[in-house]
Amino acid sequence: MIRVEVYLTHFLIKDELVLKDKNAVIIDVLRSTTSILTALVKGAKEVIPTDSVTQAVKIAKGSGNSLLCGERNGKLIEGFHLGNSPFDFTEEKIKGKSLICSTSNGTIATTKAKLAKSCALASFNNIDAVVEYVLNLNEDVTFVASGKLNNFCLEDAVLIGVILKSLLKQKEFLINDPERACITLAEGTVFDNKGVLSEAKVFDLLQSVEHGRYLIECGFANDIDYCSRLNIYKEIPIFYKGSIKLKEQIDSELAIKKKMKKINLKDKT
Repeated sequence: MIRVEVYLTHFLIKDELVLKDKNAVIIDVLRSTTSILTALVKGAKEVIPTDSVTQAVKIAKGSGNSLLCGERNGKLIEGFHLGNSPFDFTEEKIKGKSLICSTSNGTIATTKAKLAKSCALASFNNIDAVVEYVLNLNEDVTFVASGKLNNFCLEDAVLIGVILKSLLKQKEFLINDPERACITLAEGTVFDNKGVLSEAKVFDLLQSVEHGRYLIECGFANDIDYCSRLNIYKEIPIFYKGSIKLKEQIDSELAIKKKMKKINLKDKT
């Protein structure tokens, strides 16, 4: 039976070998995985996640047509071009550019999947696409909740629970206590009395959790509303060979490379 496992904070993953050769799904509802999805849909060439400000700056020095993006404690990093709000990533600012990103939790969690077999990013904005992606994998999958500053975050666990609940309606998976806990949390917070996922309840949750309250205090109330929207995108960000791109873009690039390889082999013969 296919197994699902959950890490309730990226702090539990001590090094990248933990996720080596696994199918990973990274979640940082507020706000990294939501904002990265938005940036790619709005036309960014790629997002390069880093685990520190120093690494981001170093990469930026060696790359052209790029922007430094990220936050510390929810706020724009001094000297960076953009922060971590989904509203920062407008088409006119980012289209065709590489975004080199460092956030307090989400990009750190993502870089820990550098040796994973596959790595997708999930948010409330693309739940259905992620569910379909996991079903199509038809293999064991590991969900990583980014958390906040190495601690548990309710909103990340709830999103995992929502995804697992949808998966289990369509297929049998082997789950254990962390996975059951996520489902229980989701059922008790974001589903209505008819068992239907409620966008209004997701919004209520996000504005009530610790990090949501903090973001509101920092002036990012609109981000809470945006991050609570259900399935506004059908795309999936994929972390592959050091950068994050939309799955369709990666599939297209790999298909072209495969085609060119066949052409080169024919020319040699």
